[in-house]
Amino acid sequence: MAKAVSGTLQISNAVIADLAGYAALMCYGVVGMAYTDDQQNLETLLTMRQIRKGIDVEMDGSHVDVTLHVVVDAGVNMRSVCENLESSVKFMLDQVAQIKDSDVHVVIESMRVR
Repeated sequence: MAKAVSGTLQISNAVIADLAGYAALMCYGVVGMAYTDDQQNLETLLTMRQIRKGIDVEMDGSHVDVTLHVVVDAGVNMRSVCENLESSVKFMLDQVAQIKDSDVHVVIESMRVR
């Protein structure tokens, strides 16, 4: 059995973004993370190496706000996909990073046919 270790845990925003991205990509209906270049007004579907570009993380004390910019499959129930994303990301942050106080927001950037 594991023993408790005293001390504090510090996690960077980049690690939180990676955890959220991996959890999001495992959800049904999600094609990938999206990034929109405001200057050229182009949307890009991100590769696994770049997923944190499609995620905004803001911390205020122990509270974490995560905003996911996603591309979903055409024809899926968007509400169900968003609820599943929120639940999966919160679970991942709670279990892996021990972040109990988090809000997850989902922005559907586009829909794609696979």
